[in-house]
Amino acid sequence: MRARFAAACLVALIAASAAYAGKPGPVKPAKLPTIAWGVADDASKYSDDGGAWFDGLLKGANLTENRWTLAWNPSNPTAITELPFVQRAAPVSQKLGIHVVLALYSTQASQHDPAAFCAWAAIVARTVKVWGIHDYIVWNEPNTRLYWTPQKDAAGNDVAGPAYEQLLAQCYDALHAADSQARVIGMGLSPRASTSDSTEPLAFLRDVGKAYRASGRRQPIMDQLAIHPYPAASTVPPDVGYVPADRYGIPDLARVKQAVWDAFNGTGQPTTVTGLTFRIDEVGWQVDTTGLSQYVNAENVGVISPATQVQYLKTMTEKYFACDPTVTDVELFLLQDEKYRNGRDETGKYVGGGWQSGLVTAGGPGIAQVRPAYTQLAPDWKAGRGACKNGFVSWTPAGVATPAASVPSGPAKPGKGPKPKKK
Repeated sequence: MRARFAAACLVALIAASAAYAGKPGPVKPAKLPTIAWGVADDASKYSDDGGAWFDGLLKGANLTENRWTLAWNPSNPTAITELPFVQRAAPVSQKLGIHVVLALYSTQASQHDPAAFCAWAAIVARTVKVWGIHDYIVWNEPNTRLYWTPQKDAAGNDVAGPAYEQLLAQCYDALHAADSQARVIGMGLSPRASTSDSTEPLAFLRDVGKAYRASGRRQPIMDQLAIHPYPAASTVPPDVGYVPADRYGIPDLARVKQAVWDAFNGTGQPTTVTGLTFRIDEVGWQVDTTGLSQYVNAENVGVISPATQVQYLKTMTEKYFACDPTVTDVELFLLQDEKYRNGRDETGKYVGGGWQSGLVTAGGPGIAQVRPAYTQLAPDWKAGRGACKNGFVSWTPAGVATPAASVPSGPAKPGKGPKPKKK
């Protein structure tokens, strides 16, 4: 999610979370899935050098993953529009050991025909697997009006959730048929309804579950769940969650686990108790760029200092994600800042983006500089689970008398049941 946070956005709703995603355990579980760290940043995909400089920076911070977006054009439904960029950059990432994840979505929020989109997704999978790419996030923030319309019917009922369930199920089958190693990743949920016409994320998740149950399907619809636990406002620290129960932030992952359980327990779709894992494929805070000449226009949101970025990322890493066995992949948004502070170019034309949340300032080789977080967090990201300093999380669904198996061994195996540049 890359919506710009207004300075006063949702401040009235910010409060400390009542509890984190489960109770920290004093002992490291005997069987613990690894955690991989990376970024969500298309810059390497568009780089003239194929991303060599960018990927070298990733490796320097012990980051091993990068999520690229790839958009479907309904007007040319079988074409991979950005294939030339992928052909140039994917071999570089593969050679340097960077694990690429693709987020697939439509250029038009109202165009989401399952047959056409999933046929295109299969073409993508057959094309990119030669470069070792096997992970596909199906859509982006489908609970928001920006990426999926319509969201609601005339009576205000969620129609996006059931429609998305049909698309995700069809893409699950199409992607696994195209690539036997495919990992199909669901949703990329926004942490909140961005407008009154959007759908609260956990309500959306439960509605997807209702549609799945009603369909009678016995196979899974996703191997992993992607979530975007941005804070409620641009400078809010990672310890502060959301007040509304159907929203979530970094300390609210228990809510997401419970919503997954409520949606899918007893069906062919695994929950976090039976193997489903979380991919945090976007999270970050914008940083002060005052005095840096490579940026354009004035900032239009609240920002944090480079020192605060270090503090926030260390808390996020050492207290939360490294300690949660359900979280197996984390992609920071971004590695490198975008130079337009407000998403408008030098002429005032809106070009999108406008994020300065990177570990590296804007500008490219010879201009860009690494922020303190780049070097100070690198040891944590290398340590993986060893970065946890708060005790490992265990979690039991509400209403379950006996402790649940809280340490997933990894994503469910395919076929197994009980498995735009943005804004």
